Amino acid sequence: MPGQTSHSAADGVLRSVVADAFATVLIALAILLLVLGGVALAAPKLSHAAGKVVGLSNLSTDEGCLPAKMSDRVVKREFGRDGLYLQAVVVEEKSGERTFINIEDGYRNLDAASNSSVKHALEAILTVGRPVALRVLGCGAAARQLTLDAVRPL
Repeated sequence: MPGQTSHSAADGVLRSVVADAFATVLIALAILLLVLGGVALAAPKLSHAAGKVVGLSNLSTDEGCLPAKMSDRVVKREFGRDGLYLQAVVVEEKSGERTFINIEDGYRNLDAASNSSVKHALEAILTVGRPVALRVLGCGAAARQLTLDAVRPL
């Protein structure tokens, strides 16, 4: 019987080593996917009518956030440090309540033509004083941080 006990112990050790190696490989694979996958890039879609951009969608990369629709008037625009790319807008409801909405700049990583098209369309549609229909994603605690996902003029 002593031979069987040592044989069972050896099987247990082998299984433990295999399980540890498998877990290590899975962790390494997960880390590799995170590093190589990088940050998800926005893939904006432009809607055209009569040769003009009349809407943008798929502007945000936030996943797992709560979507909401708004129809408001743009009252303020905020640009990034370089002064070239919209970073946020403030919109006002008819009641006078104002809301701050972030704008992701992931489209800056697209090819030059796409980048320019999205940039100019955002600036044209989100002009101060203009009424707009928005789709935003609410993230964070109680979905209070809003990020623009789609916009079209009203």
